[in-house]
Amino acid sequence: MATTKRRITWVDIAKALGIIAVVFGHAIDSERDIRSFDLVYDAIYWWHMPLFFIIGGFFLKPISHSWEAVRQFWARRCKPLVVSYFLMGSLLIVLSHFVRNQDWSYTAFYFVRLLYGGRTLNHYLSIFWFINVYILTLIVVVLLISYVRSVVLQWVISLMMFAMGTIHQQPAFLGHPYFPWDAQDVLLTTTYMLAGYYGFRLLHSLSHKYLLLLAIGVFSMFLIHDQLTQKINFTLYLKSDSLNHTGLALIAPLILCLGVILISQIMSELKWFHWLVLWGQHTVLIMFWHRALFDLPELLGLPDHWLLKCLMGLFIPILVMMVWKQFRHFLIHHSPKQFASS
Repeated sequence: MATTKRRITWVDIAKALGIIAVVFGHAIDSERDIRSFDLVYDAIYWWHMPLFFIIGGFFLKPISHSWEAVRQFWARRCKPLVVSYFLMGSLLIVLSHFVRNQDWSYTAFYFVRLLYGGRTLNHYLSIFWFINVYILTLIVVVLLISYVRSVVLQWVISLMMFAMGTIHQQPAFLGHPYFPWDAQDVLLTTTYMLAGYYGFRLLHSLSHKYLLLLAIGVFSMFLIHDQLTQKINFTLYLKSDSLNHTGLALIAPLILCLGVILISQIMSELKWFHWLVLWGQHTVLIMFWHRALFDLPELLGLPDHWLLKCLMGLFIPILVMMVWKQFRHFLIHHSPKQFASS
């Protein structure tokens, strides 16, 4: 039981580190004319979105070859994300209309863009592409591990998809510049999620974790140094389906994410980092709302500073969630039935 609890804790901490990196990366986007911010921005994008696909593979299971199994998989893993996508997307479209003074024709057409998804989404919904690609990747990987028995063949298929994704970047779809739901990104993200599915089983058997973490640290420093001195120009932007180094796009995210996972495991053993678990449990909520909250400093007459935007994007969704839970707790324990029974 203790092992299971520890495992859940470090996974939540890893997700928390990922969502902090997502919010921070978006907050400093406007500062990229400064070389140091541009370097940090690129370095964050090497790992933060692949991390969520890797973690998404941790708890996947093959499904049996029946329609009932497919239905249960859809109901448990995909349908909640689809409902959240359209519900939160609709709320944010309406909110954006009033906050940004957009005309009704723009707002009405944005609902069409919500259906199409992917790179057509911007402003408050710019991160929603992730939910599109995450759902599609879940489906592809589950089909792969369920219907392709050979593990070697699974990896061959996955790596062939990855190669296709790097060769045919930003392909058109029936004359449209963007694929619906950024479906072409699944060619890349399938490998990351499959690595999470098989890698999770190996994490418990890893020895010399601190030595391994040191090696990953050295690799990271060399990568950052080469990027800083312009020996390489490695970019990995999954949303725009843009990468310029196939080998690094495959290897670097896996190595860096392993480093984040090892750090999360160490942090989970230190009780004073457990406050991060709350962020890890609500990554989807923060992902949905942080871009809208970036407008809050300007609306409140506060400085439009990247740090203030970052703090608001991270803390306000958690505060709202905590207030909502307290309110629900109050309603449950002070319902009319209770007064009647007392």
